[in-house]
Amino acid sequence: MNYPKKLQGIYHFFRRRRIPFKILFYFMGIVSTIWFLVRVIPKPSRAAYPCMRTAAPFMSGFVMYLVTLFTASFVIRLAGRKFKKSMYLAGSALIVVAALSSVLFLGSNPVKVRADAATTLAIHTPNEAMGEGIGIYPGRVVWAWDPASTDENCTNSGDDAYFYPKNNDQEVIDGMVSDVLQKLTGTENDTAAWSAIFKHFNGLKWDEPDWEYVMYEDIFIKINATSTWGYPGGTYIQSDFSVRESSGYIAETNPHVVLAMLRQLVNVVGARQEDIWVGDPMKHIYKHAYELWHNEFPDVNYIGSAAGDGRIQVVDGSEPVIFYSDKGTVMTGAVSDRLYTVMEDADYMINIPTLKAHARAGITLSAKNHFGSHTRESAAHLHPGLVAPNEGPPTRTELGLYRVQVDLMGHKLIGRNTMLILVDGLYAGPEATWPADKWNMEPFNGDWTSSLFASLDQVALESVCYDFLRTEYNNKTVKDSRGRNQIVNFPNMAQGVDDYLEQAADPSKWPENITYDPEDDGEPLTSLGAHEHWNGSETKQYSRNLGLDKGIELVGIPADLVASPVNVGEKQAVRDEIINAYPNPFTEQVNLRFIITEPATVKLEIYDMRGQLVSTLAERTYTPGEHIVNWDGTGGNGSQLPGGIYVASIKIDSPAGIKLDSRRVQILR
Repeated sequence: MNYPKKLQGIYHFFRRRRIPFKILFYFMGIVSTIWFLVRVIPKPSRAAYPCMRTAAPFMSGFVMYLVTLFTASFVIRLAGRKFKKSMYLAGSALIVVAALSSVLFLGSNPVKVRADAATTLAIHTPNEAMGEGIGIYPGRVVWAWDPASTDENCTNSGDDAYFYPKNNDQEVIDGMVSDVLQKLTGTENDTAAWSAIFKHFNGLKWDEPDWEYVMYEDIFIKINATSTWGYPGGTYIQSDFSVRESSGYIAETNPHVVLAMLRQLVNVVGARQEDIWVGDPMKHIYKHAYELWHNEFPDVNYIGSAAGDGRIQVVDGSEPVIFYSDKGTVMTGAVSDRLYTVMEDADYMINIPTLKAHARAGITLSAKNHFGSHTRESAAHLHPGLVAPNEGPPTRTELGLYRVQVDLMGHKLIGRNTMLILVDGLYAGPEATWPADKWNMEPFNGDWTSSLFASLDQVALESVCYDFLRTEYNNKTVKDSRGRNQIVNFPNMAQGVDDYLEQAADPSKWPENITYDPEDDGEPLTSLGAHEHWNGSETKQYSRNLGLDKGIELVGIPADLVASPVNVGEKQAVRDEIINAYPNPFTEQVNLRFIITEPATVKLEIYDMRGQLVSTLAERTYTPGEHIVNWDGTGGNGSQLPGGIYVASIKIDSPAGIKLDSRRVQILR
């Protein structure tokens, strides 16, 4: 039940019936106060919930009224006694106090406070890692950015759509895909990268870590083709993107990214074309994409909801295979779904969604890309499991509510059958059905995003992309599908936007009445990956970037996209326990212990969670062995720093060749 909505509904019910405001005020005040106390006393942390913040103004206004009424009554009685005793100055002062307290109450407007309180703000604590990282390097996400991949002068209008070959440098995009595969796996060539990916995936799925790709195994590439909901009449198979009017130029999976992936699978992995399937099953493949792929790979299976001109019509599965864990309590009438046989039969899935915000979900990435994987005509039955089911003000804003994305990410034929997620961020979008949009945040600075994001950890990847989306789309003015200016705040519209990521990472975050078991086989899901938020949009560092053995590691291409990332190759040149801190947390001082095996120049620094240097503790040559440096919580000027999370960073450079750019440990004060 959404209590903020109920409270507002009660308010408007009385107002429409011309109920005197005084009665309405008493009623709303009593109800809000009782509800607030009943909810918060058993669990004080609920006071921070969005619904509590909405109810609080009703309660506080009512309590203020009672306090003011009591105070004014008491003071006036006391003033009367003073006047009876001829103490006129004291009595007059008390009258002034009573008047001021009354004005204080009368000057406040409960309706305005209520309206302000109804706005729910997302709270993102940096580097609060949860869940178990997945991947060859657990929790690793690779971000490649190359402005040369896109044409900065592309207008994405008329005959200048973003997906045209003239606006995409295929050679650069091919190179970006190659780079992310190698960085993701720590290998030096694409063949070794794919070998590592298949072995890792088969180790998780079948407990066969030496199992590589075998010819005749099917690979399904799931794309995002949102725009094909609005194909023009019966000509959709042959039509080009540009003939569509209201749905033109929507940001969706760029065909050039898919072409780069097809080249990898056929030319590097050695998969037969006829064993590869491409499409967004319930939708269509338009001419501009089909011809680009078919001209080079004519024997690949290009699928859609209808057959003709080389497209293959998908086949519905015969029985329901996904069973939603809310059991119909949230998504009424959506207890289960069938999938297409292409998904049931796939040995491996590669998910290529687009980097986009979303009006109902806040963001739409690899999880929500599967709203197009079931066999129904639309995904409307899944919308009640989102933050804003009705594409308006969010109504499911709290943390700890049922989120349908978790079922999709955890199903053995969907999220857990995905061996690689590659988010197409060449031309990102502000909403699922709106045109691609140039970004203002660093390093894009008014250009197209020109990025690819890849990971073997679906939760970590969505967490990173969410941080990018919430930074860019924070009350930003963009063009919608009809060319109208719209202010977009979808990724920041509610605390619950990343609720599904917390729940996918950590079962302790599940709702009290929900057990996620999307196969309904009695085996609840475990952690599906790592989730956290970065320490800031400037540094973009996650826990593993800071030297911790948990959470997410963001690797940039080029490397300086992420501030001071830990270099895995260099980290192996020294002992893992190169630096640690104790006691941790600390009150008066913390001991920073490090070990070196050769004489070396050591620089030891303290940073806050914004990445700002606050103190340099040491910068000199040390002899081999164990060393301890104390920090008492003061900054460089000797002043005491406030309590919070800090990072101790050690940099080592020795004549013997041991070099460590940055090894870090997080400390709590």
